[in-house]
Amino acid sequence: MNRLLQRQLKRIQLLENEQPSYNQWRSFIQLIEVAYDEADQHRYTLERSLNLSSEEMMDLNEKLKTSYEARLSSILNAIPDIIFLFDEDGRFIEIMSGRNEGMFSDKNEIIGKEVHDVFSTDLAENFLLAIQNSIKTNKLAVINYDQDVNGKKCYYQGRALPTELNINGKSTVVFVAVDITEIHQAQIQQRLISTMFDSGQEGMLILDERLKIVSANKAYGMFMRQDIESIIGESPLFISNKSMHSSGTSILDELQHDHHWVGEISGRDKSGRIYPIWLTINKVEDDEGDISHFVAILTDVSEIKKSQQELEHVATHDFLTDLPNRVLFQDRLEQAVARTLRTNQLGALFFLDLNRFKLVNDNLGHHIGDELLREVAARLKKMSRDTDTLSRLGGDEFTLIVEGLVDISEAAVVAEKIIQVFKKTFSLDEYELEVNASIGISVFPGDSKNVLDLIKFADTAMYSAKAEGSSGYRFYTQELSNTAFEFFSMEMSLKKALVEKQFFVLYQPQYEIETGKLIGVEALVRWQHPDLGVVSPSKFVHIAETTNLIGEISDFVLETCCLQQDEWHSQGHEKIVIAINISRKQLVDPDFSSHVADFLKKQKNAHLEFEITESAILDKEFVAIENLNKLHAMGILLAIDDFGTGYSSLENLKHFPLTRLKIDRNFVRDVSRDKDDEAIIRATIALAKSFGLKVIAEGVENAEQLAFLKAEGCDEVQGYYFGKPVPANEIKFGVKV
Repeated sequence: MNRLLQRQLKRIQLLENEQPSYNQWRSFIQLIEVAYDEADQHRYTLERSLNLSSEEMMDLNEKLKTSYEARLSSILNAIPDIIFLFDEDGRFIEIMSGRNEGMFSDKNEIIGKEVHDVFSTDLAENFLLAIQNSIKTNKLAVINYDQDVNGKKCYYQGRALPTELNINGKSTVVFVAVDITEIHQAQIQQRLISTMFDSGQEGMLILDERLKIVSANKAYGMFMRQDIESIIGESPLFISNKSMHSSGTSILDELQHDHHWVGEISGRDKSGRIYPIWLTINKVEDDEGDISHFVAILTDVSEIKKSQQELEHVATHDFLTDLPNRVLFQDRLEQAVARTLRTNQLGALFFLDLNRFKLVNDNLGHHIGDELLREVAARLKKMSRDTDTLSRLGGDEFTLIVEGLVDISEAAVVAEKIIQVFKKTFSLDEYELEVNASIGISVFPGDSKNVLDLIKFADTAMYSAKAEGSSGYRFYTQELSNTAFEFFSMEMSLKKALVEKQFFVLYQPQYEIETGKLIGVEALVRWQHPDLGVVSPSKFVHIAETTNLIGEISDFVLETCCLQQDEWHSQGHEKIVIAINISRKQLVDPDFSSHVADFLKKQKNAHLEFEITESAILDKEFVAIENLNKLHAMGILLAIDDFGTGYSSLENLKHFPLTRLKIDRNFVRDVSRDKDDEAIIRATIALAKSFGLKVIAEGVENAEQLAFLKAEGCDEVQGYYFGKPVPANEIKFGVKV
């Protein structure tokens, strides 16, 4: 029986084999109708559900397809390589790449063409060979090639691999072109570096983080006289052998602390000769910033040192006689004074001037005069000791420094020996010349500990001896200079001058030689003395320094110059440098730089240069250098004034933050008349250029001097030829000379 009818019979509770009553039949028929209605509803719901599931499945399939294509497209777009699909004849079937800029042409113009239609003959043959080899061997085939892309040469590695896809009965190959341009360039660079490393003249060394040798080139083996293979894994000699360098601490200590080292060490050639090597060691960091290696470079600086020594010799020795010149003489005198102070002995400075030398030059010619100077130098050198310093300062002036004296009488003995040198006539060409000299003597430290004073005192004594009219010598005495009363009187006058504002400032213009443009002025303080009239600094600066009045005078000059720059600025004039002379006393004052800093805080338009003398740096050298560095940090320019007349250490000049060297007027004065002065000027300019400094010459008074300075490469000039020191309102801005 139909299961639907059976369920309805159970609902009317009709027993088996029992005949239903009328009401039961009626009820049964109604239940049947309801059941069929319910069955129809269920069938409709089922059919609806089946229809919906089919649509959802189609939609899901579409989404899955879209998602797969999107993922595939994303993957292909992310791949920087170019993917070709070729058939066995080298025909382009498809091209895919995520880098449009890497495509050598529009892919729509390429698809359907063969490689010979697109590439050069050689490149097409390489492609076709790779395609056919891949199909033939059923393995990966690789080629390397280069191609111009957008005007740039690129390098690729092509990888061909057969597929199971057949198109029009032809086998296909996937060809992936990988851009290896960066790798190719890196390989070239690596080869270049390797070539440089292996064949370079400099010794090169690679150390690990433990400072053990990883690699070394042939030049290093020659420097250290070691076999390269035997030193791998060992520590370099220059680290383990402290005697190879003069550093206060070992190279190892400095590397562990600073991770770099630069300095000079000693090498030894096959003959045993020791020669200088410049060593540079620098760290190499990995990607995490940790030290992975050290690189050391060793350079033979023998020739450089030799050139430096030759340059120093030219700059410190007289061109004509090869004796020490002013520069070296000043250095030696400073050292001699220092030694006598340590040993409690005496020293003497002899200042010699040849009598009637000008007559020899004027009547017999400069060549005879030069020969005479050379012969005088030779005789004086022969009579002096090895520990003495004989110098020629220029012209016919010589100096002799003698140390280790017990009393002054020994200086008189030396003076008599000098006089004896001139007793014998000088045979020059066909001339027999009788020449003598006047000698001035200052004794140190008795007369002074100050080098400039000693020179001045000896010079004063020499003129006193010359005034006596015959060959002889004279010791310096106080009577030859100002008396103590005159000194005291000048001190009182200076104090009064400060109170009554008797000082004023003049400005001497400075010009650039090449353009004739005004580039600055030098501030020159003057004293309007009520009785003596205008007094120059040479008359009162020494007294001001001795009495500690120099600071107040300097403050006046500094303030006046800054106010003047403000006034020029307000008038619309271009900004120029004002050069101010700074005394030795100020430079060795530990508070000097901070005092200047406090003063400049109030100034808006200060553009200053401080001129210092060469000898100023010697006194309390560390204090002076510290002041120089602090002044430089404030933006103040620094110049050496009267270069060549005072103390100068060529070794240390490069360590000072200088911007200019000023050639002293004494050298400029005798241009065209004194070859030695010309040689000194040339050497000074060359020295300045080697240190990257500007050169300015003072005391230029004529066109001949200017032409010489310009020809020798001097940068800037000042002097009466361009303008005397004048009040501020007479400085001519915008006017070229």
